[in-house]
Amino acid sequence: MDRDSCQNFSLDSTSSSHFAPPPVCAPRRKKPEKPAAEEASPECSNVTSSSSSSTTTISIGAFDSQCNLHNARNPEAPNIGYELNVAKSILQKYSTLSGDNLFDHLSDIIKRVIDERPPNVIDFFEEFSRNVREQKFHLPERFPPSGVFDEVRSFRVAKKILQSMKLPYVVEGEDLMGEDLSVEDLRTNEDMRIVIDDSMRYFVTFNERVQQLQFYWTQCGFSISNDDIFQLASAMNRLQTHPSIMQCRFWGCINGLKASYYIVEASLTREEIASRLVMMEEEMRQKQIPFPMRKDREDKPPPAHIGPELTPGIYGWEEFPPEELEKMKPKAAPVPLVEEMELYDIPPEFIGKGCNRYSYFVVNSLFDDWIELPIVTPRQIVVSRQIKKFLTGDLEADVISYPCFPGKEKHYLRTLIGRITAGTYIAPVGYYRRMTKKEQRMFDGEEEEEGEEEEEEEEEEEFNEGEEEQIEDNDVMLLKNEKYEAEPLGSLATPVAWVHVRSNILNQQGRVVWYDEEKARKEREKALALYLKMQMLGEMEEEVEEEEDEEEGEEEGEEEGMIEGFNQPELGPSILSSCANDMNPEVPVSWLARMTSKYTNQKERMLVMQSNVWPGAYTFIFEKTCESIYLGWGHKYYARNIPFKHLPMVQEEFPHNPEDFVEANDPTVEEEEAYKAWLLRKQQKAEYVAEDIEDYDDDEFADQYDDD
Repeated sequence: MDRDSCQNFSLDSTSSSHFAPPPVCAPRRKKPEKPAAEEASPECSNVTSSSSSSTTTISIGAFDSQCNLHNARNPEAPNIGYELNVAKSILQKYSTLSGDNLFDHLSDIIKRVIDERPPNVIDFFEEFSRNVREQKFHLPERFPPSGVFDEVRSFRVAKKILQSMKLPYVVEGEDLMGEDLSVEDLRTNEDMRIVIDDSMRYFVTFNERVQQLQFYWTQCGFSISNDDIFQLASAMNRLQTHPSIMQCRFWGCINGLKASYYIVEASLTREEIASRLVMMEEEMRQKQIPFPMRKDREDKPPPAHIGPELTPGIYGWEEFPPEELEKMKPKAAPVPLVEEMELYDIPPEFIGKGCNRYSYFVVNSLFDDWIELPIVTPRQIVVSRQIKKFLTGDLEADVISYPCFPGKEKHYLRTLIGRITAGTYIAPVGYYRRMTKKEQRMFDGEEEEEGEEEEEEEEEEEFNEGEEEQIEDNDVMLLKNEKYEAEPLGSLATPVAWVHVRSNILNQQGRVVWYDEEKARKEREKALALYLKMQMLGEMEEEVEEEEDEEEGEEEGEEEGMIEGFNQPELGPSILSSCANDMNPEVPVSWLARMTSKYTNQKERMLVMQSNVWPGAYTFIFEKTCESIYLGWGHKYYARNIPFKHLPMVQEEFPHNPEDFVEANDPTVEEEEAYKAWLLRKQQKAEYVAEDIEDYDDDEFADQYDDD
C-alpha cells in the first residue's frame, strides 16, 4: 500500500535539479538490517525528478503526514446488531411509576395509525399518543373498534366457499355439529326445511346425484373438472333447499367470452306454479286487449297546427286591442292524424307448460347465488334462429344483431337452452312413457272421480305393454317406465332405437302448442265492437243483450268455417318421435353412436350418442341410467356459417304496390260543375226528408190530441 501511495506523487522540476527519496517512505525494518534501507528507495522513485538546469533540493517533509496515514491501523467497523440491542434495551426500560415502557407505547401508536388511518395524524400526534395510552387497558375487543380492514381477494373467495358449503337443516333438535339447538334457532331454521308433497314424489324423474354422474361423464370423455364437481354439488344442494323447487338437475355448461354459465334445470312445486300463473294470466290478458280499450292508454288531443305558434304580426295590428288579438284563431292546414296499427305478438306459453315447463337457474361462479332466467317468448325463439352470437358472461349485456333480438343476453341464453333441450334430449325406446289419466289428474292436483278405476287399469296395461297411442297433445310430461329392461348396447348403437323425450318447438310460431291467431283476432274485434256499443248506448243493456244473441250464431259459423278452411294449425314431430327421422340440410348424419372403450369388458362399456347438429350435446346410457348433458358454446352446426339475414336495399326498405304509383288526372271544369250539382241535389233531398218527418210528427201529435 505504501509503495502505491508514493508512486502517485510527482513534482515538476528543471533538468539540473535532483531529489532524493523521502526517508519516511522507506519500509520500517529492524536496525541491524541496514542494507535493506537502500532497497526501499525505488518505492518512491517517482517522487523525484532530475533536471540539468537546476540542482536545488526540495524538502519533502510535506509527504510525512501522507505516508504516516497509510501506516496507521484502521479502526474496527461498528456492530449494528449490538447497537440495536442497546437502543432497544434503552427503549424497553420500564417506568417505575406506570410500569410501561416507551418501546411498547410507540409500537401501539404505529399499529393504531396503520389500522385506523386517521387523517393528518402528525398535527395532533401528542393527543393521539395520549389517547392510545389511556385506552390501552380499557379495550375489551381484540381489534380496535374503529379499525379499517381491507379484505383481500383470497378472503372473499374463502368466505363464499364456506357459505356455499352450508348444509340444510335435517335433524330436529341437533345442528350439523351434533350440538343442541335452542327454540329460537329452531324457528329460524324452519325456512330451510325441504317440504315436498308426498303425491309429487312419484313425479321426481331427475337424477340429482351429480357426483355419481361425474363418474359416467369422465368415462365417456366429457365432464367438468374434478375440483368444481364438489362445489357444484354443494351449490345444487343449496338450491334444492328452496321451498319453491321440487327437483333439479345439472343441465350443462355454456361457454362465454368473459365467463361461462353453469346451468341447472329445476321443476317448480305446484303451489309456486299456481301463484305465478295468476300474475301471468293477468299480464297476458292486458296485452291482448285492443288499444282503444286499454286503461293505460293516454288520449292526447292532436295539436292545432304544425310548426311555431301562429300569432298576428307587429305591423298593421297596432290599433287592435290585445283582447281581440287573443281571440283570433289563425287558419292553418289540419294536422294529419297517425293511424294506430295494432300489433299483437303471439303470447308465450304459461309457466309449467310448453317451452316454460321447467325453470332454469344459472351462475358464473359456483360460490355465488343462483339467478333464475326469465320465461321465453315465441318471438325470441324465432329471432334467435336467425342470428348467431357469442355469449359474454353478463346476463344484462345487450344483444346487438339483425334482426334485432327482443331482450338481453339472459333472454338469448334462455332461448338457446330451450332449443338445445328440445332437439338433443333423447332416450331409448321404452325408457319413458306417457302419463295415464289418473297420474295426470294427480299431477295437476285434481280430485279423483269415482267409477273410473277400471278404465285406468286398462290404460295402465296398455302403456305397460308398450302400445303407444296417437295423442294429439304434444305438451306432456313423461315418466320413467318402471318395467324397462336394459338392452344390449349393440342393439342401441343406431338412431332407430332412440326417441325424443322433450316436446318439439314449432318453426313458425316458436311454441310447443299452436296458437290460433285468427281466432284471437276475431275475439278482439268482438270485444272492441261490444266496447264501442256500450259507449254509444250507455245504460241500454237490454238492447245490447238482444244484439249479442243474434250475433252469436253468425260468429260461431264463421269460426267453424275458419277452422275448416285455410287456417290449419302447424304440425311438428311428436314427443316420442324416432331420432332416425331427424333431417338437417347442413348435417347428413344427425347422430353419432360410439362406445367408451373397445378393449374393456362388455359389461363395463357405455354407449354415447353425440349430436352433430348441436356440437357439445351428449347422451349416455349404462344399464338403466340414461342422462343428457350439454357442454359447448351454444352454436348450431353450419357447414358454411349461418345464412345471416342482411339489411334490405334502401329502395326496398318500404315495399310499395303497383297501384301506389298510379297518377290521378285533374278533373275538367264540366266534371267539377257536375260534382257540385250532385252535392246540391243530395243536400236538398236531405232537407226535404227532414221537413216531411216534421210534418208527419205534427199530424200524429194532432191526431193523438183529438182522440184524447
